[in-house]
Amino acid sequence: MIDQIRKLKHAIPFQPFEIVLSSGTILRVPSPEHLALSEHGTGRIAVLSDDGTFDIVSGLHIVSVHGAEA
Repeated sequence: MIDQIRKLKHAIPFQPFEIVLSSGTILRVPSPEHLALSEHGTGRIAVLSDDGTFDIVSGLHIVSVHGAEA
């Protein structure tokens, strides 16, 4: 799933997408700048919000990705 998210982040043109977690939480990624992930490995991602908060998520908790032809 992390590889799919990595491809979406670097897609040209970028299209917003959502990450669905095992808790049911949906994290919206409106731009590439709202997402941080390691260029290597499949560990964790960070999704940044416009209000300055962020969520750090283990790849094990990502259930699906929606939007942007995910």
